[in-house]
Amino acid sequence: MKYHSLLFVFIMGCSSVKNINYPDGIKYFEVTPSVETEPVSSTDDAADDIAIWINDLSIENSIIIGTNKQTGLDTYNLSGNMIKSYKFGRINNVDVFQEFNVGEEKFPLVIGSNRTDNTIFLGRLYPDGSINKILKNDPKSFIEEVYGITSYNSNDVDYVFISGKDGTLEQWLIEDNKGTLNMSLIRTIKFNSIVEGLVSDTYYEKLYVAEETIGLWEININPNIDLNKKLIFKTDKRYFKPDFEGVTLYKKDNGEGYIFLSVQGSNSYAVLDRKSKEFKSVFRIIKSNNIDSVSDTDGIDLSQLSTNKFLEGLFIVQDGDNDNQNQNFKFVNLSSILDKIYEKPQL
Repeated sequence: MKYHSLLFVFIMGCSSVKNINYPDGIKYFEVTPSVETEPVSSTDDAADDIAIWINDLSIENSIIIGTNKQTGLDTYNLSGNMIKSYKFGRINNVDVFQEFNVGEEKFPLVIGSNRTDNTIFLGRLYPDGSINKILKNDPKSFIEEVYGITSYNSNDVDYVFISGKDGTLEQWLIEDNKGTLNMSLIRTIKFNSIVEGLVSDTYYEKLYVAEETIGLWEININPNIDLNKKLIFKTDKRYFKPDFEGVTLYKKDNGEGYIFLSVQGSNSYAVLDRKSKEFKSVFRIIKSNNIDSVSDTDGIDLSQLSTNKFLEGLFIVQDGDNDNQNQNFKFVNLSSILDKIYEKPQL
């Protein structure tokens, strides 16, 4: 059943945040965080986005890369402890190519939208959590103020998408040129208002774009075919309030899975079916015994890594409040979310 076809007649159940009630036709649930990171060093609005690098040689030593958009990037371990902090500039959003070929080397490539000089930050991530800036001069975007960023990594071609506050979205080709990273702008796409949250889907060759006050769009990634721009999930004034922020994917075989979306205005996270694009459910992250609840989320990410603590993966969100401390990131066991999304057969 599509979200747009629901009739909001009866108010059933109630949320623990902002008193937004969901009708019987909307599947709503709550989960709790199991880990939180140290607060970022900057006060006010600072933490924003995260990316997860899976260490295939030692899964338990995988790295979380988080933005402190007043200063740069921080790295964390899976216990939420900060490893390193770097003053690379006002990096708003971050993503990581899990492995990128440069010359005869393969390494995790970190990308970021750097608002200090309106560039695409390029850095090499090391297994100890350190990041080295790769180029002396990072590629300069033509967007007036860069905002969101995501990677597209396939066997044939690699892209970086970067968005701006004016609704502009740029598609850049990134490639190895005899041991040097080379980037070239191949397409500019225009939306009507602020665009930040982005995620790519290699299976369908689609990009999902969160236009904050309008909704979630789907476009074709291949620049040689029609854009085929579709609005697949709209904001509203009651249950899915602006802004729509971070976007991430849960991938299963044969294109199955889910699209996760931060619905900041409702302090919630919407879940869409990856294949049909139909609305599935909405959830919130409430407080656990020793970790506070989450509100005003910007960036989100998930990983299907399997560790002793996170058997089916983890879902990470930015917490815009953090119980009146400096902002931080909260980790949720992905299994606790998936168990409640799955429709269990009637007995």
